[in-house]
Amino acid sequence: MKKTLFLTIALFSILTLNVFSQGEMKKDEMMKKEEMKKDEMMKKDEMMKKDAMMAKPVSPQDAAKTALNVGAKIPSFTLSDAKGKSVNSKDLLKKGNLVVVFYRGAWCPYCNVYLKKMQDNLSQIKAQGANVVAISVENPDKSLSVAQKNKVEFTVLSDPLLDVARQFGIVYQLSPETNEKYIGYGIDLVKQNGTKTPDLPLSATYIVKQNGEIAYAYLEPDYTKRAEPSVIIETLAKMKKSMKSKKDGK
Repeated sequence: MKKTLFLTIALFSILTLNVFSQGEMKKDEMMKKEEMKKDEMMKKDEMMKKDAMMAKPVSPQDAAKTALNVGAKIPSFTLSDAKGKSVNSKDLLKKGNLVVVFYRGAWCPYCNVYLKKMQDNLSQIKAQGANVVAISVENPDKSLSVAQKNKVEFTVLSDPLLDVARQFGIVYQLSPETNEKYIGYGIDLVKQNGTKTPDLPLSATYIVKQNGEIAYAYLEPDYTKRAEPSVIIETLAKMKKSMKSKKDGK
């Protein structure tokens, strides 16, 4: 009887130990799998970073060739204005034709001069039934600074990570040499804008019809050159005249 009891206890102990051991083994296996997943994710992240570094940068010339152009429809977008309020492109187009200006940032003197020019011609642009919106990658605080600095009365929007600019196809990367120069000037685009590469938009200007169709596109690779306000006003005047003729049945 005692021998049987002893054998039963011994067998129970062995079974319990086996179950415990199997449980521990399963835990170890699960932990190993989790570690392997983490390692794989880290490797993928590293590969993506390497690919981004090794990928051939898009030049301003490349972007100018592939950007949205006359006849294309612009993507619908919602961005924050200088005060953090959401602004939708469809709502802007309901008010009339739209002049869309992409600029590089508050740090760019050419951009500030051009925004001031647009402000100086704003009344004439509005007289042709259009409104102006300026877009950059910078946050709303910077956009507010730009608006106040240049005393602009039109809408200034923030495009985080250049997502909308990418949809327009106007984003390009600085060459490594140019990027080093910019960093030397205190302009580190990757840190400032949160992008993986030193990205900038072309200093593009679009005139968009109320139906979202692009009627005019200025896509100059040279950031020191901008669409002349006089050309914008002339184009808007022609569009207004054409629209009136259609309404009059001529």
